[in-house]
Order: sequence, then structure tokens, then C-alpha cells
Amino acid sequence: MKRVFHTFIPTIKRAPQVYTMESYSEDIFIKGIRKRDDGVFKYLQVKFQDGIRLMVLEMGGNPEDAKDVFSEGIIELIRLVDKKDFKLTCKIGTLLYAICKMKWKQQIEKKTAVRNYHIRKTDPAPEADFTENYDVKLYGEIFWKCFESLDKVCKKILKGYFNEISPSDIAKSLGYSYGYVRKRKSLCHNYLIKMIQKDPVFVKIRNAEKLTLV
Repeated sequence: MKRVFHTFIPTIKRAPQVYTMESYSEDIFIKGIRKRDDGVFKYLQVKFQDGIRLMVLEMGGNPEDAKDVFSEGIIELIRLVDKKDFKLTCKIGTLLYAICKMKWKQQIEKKTAVRNYHIRKTDPAPEADFTENYDVKLYGEIFWKCFESLDKVCKKILKGYFNEISPSDIAKSLGYSYGYVRKRKSLCHNYLIKMIQKDPVFVKIRNAEKLTLV
């Protein structure tokens, strides 16, 4: 995840207003975010970044992950506040924390899916685990690009398997029979594999590997 926190706060000629606990109010933050007031963003960073860093660390991340998550959280907060129909229904810090927690959970889910999802070959060669042979980051990009091309049902079923949810529970949540989910999962899985194997980047990697082995 690319850190972008330092890129979106504009440089201003006037000295930013200094915000303290006494002057802090939700209205000030909403107006300040919309005006891209540097003082507001600095206060948000000082006030809330440590708590968000602790949350990420407790959920298995590292300090770099925490910085990235905080940056993305601020950007998402800006996007929400900029909406004309935006209404703040909680403290700004609570909203920022919730956004960052959601962002980090999404990252965990993606990392887990890439780590746990193995491409099964039709031949008996010991290459069943795609991640053992190719760069995990590049694999993740190919994997998610192809995954997003699947229909909604396939994505829901496969996400359930990614998260180690039992087929019966997946069937109940989607309103399908156990047998249908098992069959559809196999079809979706095979279709996803074919898309990945036909991906131009994947093909290029495979060809490069073959040349290296010659």
C-alpha cells in the first residue's frame, strides 16, 4: 500500500490556525476538511494517529502499515465530508477510527485470501501452490483483477471459502442449497484459474520461468 498522507495536504501561505481541545468542535473539523485547512489535518494527525497505530499493531500490522492505513483513512474521510449530503452522526475521531479499522480489515482479508488460495493444477507436478513460485505481490494483483471479473454469486461464494466459512453456512447466507454451493464453488474456482492462467502478465511470467530453466 502506497503512503500518500503527505501528498494531499496543500501548502498554504498563511499560518494555519492552531487547534486546541478548547477550540475543537465537529463543525470546525467539517469546515476545515472541506477547505483543506492544514491546521485541521495536523490536529487530526496529532490527536488520532497514535490510537489508530495501536489498533493496527494489535491486529497484526506493523508501524508502516499503520501509517499507510491512517493516510488512506484521511483520504476516505475527505471523500465522505466533501459529499453535499454528508451528515456527521458521531465524533470525527470515531468516524476516522472506524474508517481506518475497515481499511485495515480489508487489507487483512486480501492478504489472507492470496496466502490461502492455491491454484490446483490438473497435472501431478508439485507446483500446486502458485505463491511458492511467483512474487506474492504480483500474484495478488493478477488474482484480484481476475477475481473482480467474476459474477456476484461467484465472488460471494469464493469469499466465503477465503474466510474459511463452511459451505453450509455460505449456502444459508445466500439462500442456496449445500449441493449447489459446492458445485458452483468448483465451477467458479476453475473459471478463476483459467482467467489467471490466460492473463498476459501471468503468461509472461510462465514463459520467463521456462527460459530460466532451459
